[in-house]
Amino acid sequence: MLKNIVIRLLIYYAAWLLALSGVFHLFPQILQYVAQERERIFIAKSVTTGADAIPFPLGNIEQGVGRLVDPAHTIPVMVALVLAFGVTLPITWVYRWTRPRKKYNQSFAQTLLVVPISIALVVFLVKGSLALAFSLAGIVGAVRFRTSLDEPIDAVYMFMAIGIGLASGTQLTTVAYLASLTFVTIALGVWKSNFGAQPAVISGWRIASPEKSDQASPKKAVAAEKPYNAQVEVHTTKVEEVQKATASVLKSNTKRWQVANVIKNADGTAVVVFDVWLKKSVDSPSLVRDIEANGKGHISSVIVKKQDLVTA
Repeated sequence: MLKNIVIRLLIYYAAWLLALSGVFHLFPQILQYVAQERERIFIAKSVTTGADAIPFPLGNIEQGVGRLVDPAHTIPVMVALVLAFGVTLPITWVYRWTRPRKKYNQSFAQTLLVVPISIALVVFLVKGSLALAFSLAGIVGAVRFRTSLDEPIDAVYMFMAIGIGLASGTQLTTVAYLASLTFVTIALGVWKSNFGAQPAVISGWRIASPEKSDQASPKKAVAAEKPYNAQVEVHTTKVEEVQKATASVLKSNTKRWQVANVIKNADGTAVVVFDVWLKKSVDSPSLVRDIEANGKGHISSVIVKKQDLVTA
């Protein structure tokens, strides 16, 4: 059951929801810490100072260490990092499942998993300090990503990972969870339905999708132009059984074949006619013996008629 990707995703998201609900129910203080962190001012009024301009006061080492172990500061950070990892993991699964092997990139899959954690940390770093935000922008401008994304869908995955990191860093746990769930649902649906594989045919102001018969007609036309060098007539009273038995022999003894005609006689017998292109290594007597042996009990006689060209 766990090999079914849909069931695996449903179990994973349900387990996450139950786990978070259980932890928040047993430790309601965590929700208070998270709510306090969410209500903090993101951009300080002063450019030089902010809520976290000096994370650990230099004048009092004990106060800095105490703040490090203060649950009001550490718990929101841990919740954000764990959430960023947890809701991004199924996105990496969907990437592995849906990407073609030739286009799959292990390094990119690993990057998807760690980028949200990095983004969440960055959000905590610049929160409340405009100076740090501008400094970070300068650093990112100097150190760019060296990997170009060849496929647009890869950029969408990366954008989604960054969004989850931002949502986790700003304590929007519900947004991160629902965004992950919605994304994997749509991504799997698009992949499974093979959406956009065939362009629509526009006739005036109406959309006319090409029919399967029309798509297959060029192949049939090409096959029809190819000649056959023999006909096989199988006399029988069991048409369906003989067609199956003869087809298995023709597959291994001919380059191509088709049922040309089925002639039913008044006495209950029938003649099944096959157009075939015999391989050079196959002779008529051996082909007749193989067909009679394979359809033993249903075949009265087999006749092979060779000819120069028989148009299918």
